[in-house]
Amino acid sequence: MGMQIYSSKSNAWRDAYNPLRGMSLPKLMGLLDAGERGQYADLQWFYHFMERSDAMVFSVMQRRRAALLSCDWDIRTVSGRDEGGNLIPESEKTGPDSEQKNAKSTKAQQRSEARCGVNSGCDQVLADEQVSMLRECYDRIENLREAVAFLFSGFFRGYAHLEKHYAESGIVQRLEPVEQWFWVRDGMYAAWEYNQNAVSGRYRGVPIDPGNFVILDTVALNRLLSMLYLGRTLTMKDWDSFLEIYGVPSVFLVGPPNTPEAKEEEYQRIADHLMSDGRGYLPNGSDIKYVNGGGNHPPFRERLDYLDRQITLVATGGLLTMLTESGSGTLAGNAHLETFMQIARGDALTVSEVLQEHLDAPLLAEFFPGQPVLAYFEFAPGVSDQSSRVVDDALKLSKAGVKVALEELSEKTGYKLQS
Repeated sequence: MGMQIYSSKSNAWRDAYNPLRGMSLPKLMGLLDAGERGQYADLQWFYHFMERSDAMVFSVMQRRRAALLSCDWDIRTVSGRDEGGNLIPESEKTGPDSEQKNAKSTKAQQRSEARCGVNSGCDQVLADEQVSMLRECYDRIENLREAVAFLFSGFFRGYAHLEKHYAESGIVQRLEPVEQWFWVRDGMYAAWEYNQNAVSGRYRGVPIDPGNFVILDTVALNRLLSMLYLGRTLTMKDWDSFLEIYGVPSVFLVGPPNTPEAKEEEYQRIADHLMSDGRGYLPNGSDIKYVNGGGNHPPFRERLDYLDRQITLVATGGLLTMLTESGSGTLAGNAHLETFMQIARGDALTVSEVLQEHLDAPLLAEFFPGQPVLAYFEFAPGVSDQSSRVVDDALKLSKAGVKVALEELSEKTGYKLQS
């Protein structure tokens, strides 16, 4: 516990180092290869600058981050009751759809399966106590929104670490971000170690106690985006070079036939005057020629449009592209919107499970030793009309003569229901 890492981290020397300068494909591949070996300092520093320097990458990140941060959160209880009125975990309920429900159960529910039996005293009082304790813990985290936003960065950078800072009561008071360039691994799957001062090329660091951290570890979207970013940047550079040469057409004055050499200097002065003022007199027989080099249809715009679509596809499932293209209001456009909402729901569920595993479980084990896990944190009701769909399904089942338990509806919708 305490502030061992957060208070000691320092990367002031990197403030004067811009990794985007001189970036090339071989240099980028070297950074990516180092990341596969667990040397993340330089790669993550590059990711940090890339995310803030490219308008397309920045916008897709903001779009997904906004979808996550717009979610409300709640503390829920494991749904269902046994014959004695005690709560039972989702996976222990029987019925024709039990296997499908088991596959969709959260990690919190899976943990309760191993610890909570039908007759083990999993009553409503215990569940309410755990809900109350977890809600108080989350309410007391001073920077919860900031912490969730930093966890989200792990989807693009591959991982994110939050250091737990405790109050005197033992409850987590803050979740302090420890930026990605402060971490190192001795290999792709080795344990996380603290790379103090974010030293480049370091293979080993200071071992940490994972119990003091909330850790999200996933596939880095920036590995794909970095290649697209580099292609986009080089295309912009080539386009700028093209415009410097051909953006303003070159103009040549063709003198009259049989012009004596003595007159050529005079005609040159006339040409210079015409170029600067745009009007003037030309001798009889003169002509003006414009040179439009590089072709009439340079490929830069098409190349950039392709790269933008690829960035959008990787990060949002096509939402931003479909909003500006024809057909965005059609079934195809709605399909792309639903794809993005599925990605956003996945973000919310993943962050929820990370918090359940690294925050809920240790707290419940400390304050309720030996007791089953009956409460868990979750973003709710989600980032879509999920609740409305659940209610509609329950209504259709009711018309068909099938009743849905209130506890089940309460958990899936986030509403407090009473009969």
